Amino acid sequence: MSVVVDRLAGGPAAIAAARAQLVELDAAELVEAHRVGQSILREVQAFLLAVTAEGSRQKAHEQTSAPSMDALIAETSGITRRDAVRQRQLAERLETAPVLAEQLTKPGMSTDKAHVVARAMDDLPRDLSTADRGVVERDLAEAAPGMSLEQLRRKARRAVEIVDKPRADTIEDRTLTRQEQTARRKASFWMTRPDDDGMVKGGFEIDAFTGDILRSVLESKTSPRYRGTPDSQGPETALVDEVVDQPSYPEKLGRAFCDVLRHLPKDGYGNHGGVAATLMVTVTEDALRGRTDQAGVTDHGTHISAGQLRMIACEAGILPVIMGGDSVPLDLGRSGRLHTEKQRRALALRDGGCAFPGCDRPSSWCEAHHVRPWSEGGPTSVDDGVLLCAHHHHKIHHSRWRVVINPRDRLPDFHPPGSTAPTRNTRYRPLVA
Repeated sequence: MSVVVDRLAGGPAAIAAARAQLVELDAAELVEAHRVGQSILREVQAFLLAVTAEGSRQKAHEQTSAPSMDALIAETSGITRRDAVRQRQLAERLETAPVLAEQLTKPGMSTDKAHVVARAMDDLPRDLSTADRGVVERDLAEAAPGMSLEQLRRKARRAVEIVDKPRADTIEDRTLTRQEQTARRKASFWMTRPDDDGMVKGGFEIDAFTGDILRSVLESKTSPRYRGTPDSQGPETALVDEVVDQPSYPEKLGRAFCDVLRHLPKDGYGNHGGVAATLMVTVTEDALRGRTDQAGVTDHGTHISAGQLRMIACEAGILPVIMGGDSVPLDLGRSGRLHTEKQRRALALRDGGCAFPGCDRPSSWCEAHHVRPWSEGGPTSVDDGVLLCAHHHHKIHHSRWRVVINPRDRLPDFHPPGSTAPTRNTRYRPLVA
């Protein structure tokens, strides 16, 4: 057994002995014990990452039955293979990031923060000099211990700003776009069958922007200004609710979620009891009109890409707050930004459903898209509108597909990237030559 392993062998026993004596500590001593424990944990994590990097280089797994280093890490750590891959990649990355490696043991640092910094370094422009990369690494690594994980993520998206400010917007937009596309691809949902108590359990993973929309809707229905439920019919009921039923905040959100689902088939849902379920997005005029790649920010603090900004300008429940160059609001949405119910019905009669070629989504699943973007001054009219399902609405805004209104029959035609030949969803309407 090596000297290194000999030195480590006594560690678990010492920690176990200390754990057995915790009941003898007062509050102040427990706080100090927690601080010391965190310090030990950071040292152990840094040690394990160094072991992982060296083990990967020497192919240490070949001395075991594990088929790969990732499998060995997963087996010995009790973590998933995916997390094992992340751990190995971070360990290898730290070998070329000495400043970040040095920060691993600092108070307030964590491996999650190290992952954020390492990913930001990988996202830097390839033509950035070694010296500038070093400046960015030091700026992020030294700031990481004193920031929350979310604050660090925001800083990391604009990491290049310290050495190349003009490109910061473009790089942040590229990062946000990649994250949004990944989140859309990985979105998932699950729910159980009802249990003996009549309860259904479930969970989901969705992108941050959609999460903000859901949060805004639920919070609008848990607002103090929102009053009354179908079961609250008189003062006696109100009194019972007030005295006996004091739901926790998660319970309030759960009830609001049920209310949202029950109202989904109904028109006009989203402004209930005077509390509008509206998500505000702050955006510069240049970004909205496609002149820059500057990200927008929701009122929950989520950053979204410029492309996503231009797409959501079509959607109900989203209120763009347009800022001028001096950070003064120029406009809060626009009167007539959204198609009216009559216009949507006319579009449904004209298009039948999603107008994108080959799509079979019904009109009830669709959003009204401005052929000439609203952000560029496009009118909100039937002649300048087209119904698209959420998937194809996203595709139109994030690819080079073009949609035009055919002057011969006033129906939407679609032009694939690099093609001048129009195509149409012939499920509902034939193509006019």
